[in-house]
Amino acid sequence: MRSGGKGGVFVVEELQTYLLRSFFHDFGATPHQELATKFPGAFLMTSFRKTPPLISHLRRKEDFTLLVGSDDDADLEFMMDPTLEPEHCRIVWHTGFRGWTVEDLGTSFGTAVQGERLESSRPVLLTDKDVIKVGGGLLQLQFYAAETLFGRMTQAGVTRTVTRLLARKAREKQAEGSKEEQAEG
Repeated sequence: MRSGGKGGVFVVEELQTYLLRSFFHDFGATPHQELATKFPGAFLMTSFRKTPPLISHLRRKEDFTLLVGSDDDADLEFMMDPTLEPEHCRIVWHTGFRGWTVEDLGTSFGTAVQGERLESSRPVLLTDKDVIKVGGGLLQLQFYAAETLFGRMTQAGVTRTVTRLLARKAREKQAEGSKEEQAEG
């Protein structure tokens, strides 16, 4: 990534990337409709070796392009992967296709979608839950429609768990306030 993050959030120009755990914590209790308004578009979950997974919001915007590679100028930068080119592949929003495409940029180790290696410079339309292997396979991306990701959060119990956690924290804060009032009174 080109810039550091604060609280598990990284912002590179228009790309918002979160540690997956932070995203679930911050937005797990948010109603789906509110999430859809805040995050129109899709998401890309990133798995690289043994690092914590990341989730990046892909904006549905005509000039949106996400560059993946090993160079500092890549939007998703993975310098530690020797099988990645400086500019390895790109994901682009296409208004005409009404969707995102992924394109290998003429690399040695290639890019594969659902196990099928892409031809160089031939964009492929992504569909919900597609798995993208970049380079030698150390880096894996998974494409999610926003509604699918929100549904997965609910299905995995994230929404329920975070809601309970927030309710417990609110009760604890309220109890502290009551104790302070009693001590003052």
